[in-house]
Amino acid sequence: MEQLRLFEDLIAANNIWDAHTVGKNLYSKDLGNKDIFSKYFDFTCTIANYPIEIKTRKYFISEAETALVFYSENAEMSTEQLLFIKACRDKLIKTSNAIMELEQEIISKHNDKLVADNNELLTELVDYKNKLLSAKKQEDFDALLIKINEKENTLIKDALTNEQKALYDTLTKEYSVIISDKMMELNLLSNTEYNRTAVKDFKHVFDEFRENEAKYKNSQSQLFTLVSKRLFSYDPAKLFNETLIYYNHVYSFVFSKLDDEGKFRLTQISIDTEKIKR
Repeated sequence: MEQLRLFEDLIAANNIWDAHTVGKNLYSKDLGNKDIFSKYFDFTCTIANYPIEIKTRKYFISEAETALVFYSENAEMSTEQLLFIKACRDKLIKTSNAIMELEQEIISKHNDKLVADNNELLTELVDYKNKLLSAKKQEDFDALLIKINEKENTLIKDALTNEQKALYDTLTKEYSVIISDKMMELNLLSNTEYNRTAVKDFKHVFDEFRENEAKYKNSQSQLFTLVSKRLFSYDPAKLFNETLIYYNHVYSFVFSKLDDEGKFRLTQISIDTEKIKR
């Protein structure tokens, strides 16, 4: 038969999909033909045993199962036929079990890898928590937050074990407290440094003006350069009370030494100078 030869030639050429199409068509035309069924059934079972992707193997074993059902319904029954069908069913069950076992093994390995990967990520998150506690600069703190966010987003949360979930929940609570406290700490450190710098600049203005009073009283450009960069460039909202007291002392000293025009100009400079945001 020409179609049967085509089926066999396609199998020999390892063209499994075309062979399946031709074989299924051939078998469907004569559902009770034992010889054709055997060739088609053996072919589908053989492919189902190939070391290929599980999805394809399950498809072919399903095709073999369907073929056996139709054959069982259409073949002439006899003791020999029953034994043949039973042998086919045993072969089918054996192959199906092998596929299911392999699938479970693959799933198990995949899950084990997810657990191992999550363990590694949680360990890194614990490490980053300690680094966050030690951060002394805003840029270091911000960089750590980016890395922490990346690690957390990489976690496969649905695959967390109960133990991992407990650790993750604990870390989430601890991070919330640490981040809040660290932001306050860094803000205080930043403000403290801001005030230290401000006090140094205020003293520079006081000393420079006192030593070169005539220079600054007689030149508005010189006065502008001195006070705009060193006195008026600081944001009063970020200055401590002690710093503001010293600022007022320096400002009052300079203001008291200027004539009316100088006082007006000093006030203008104070209003127009852009404040340093740190």
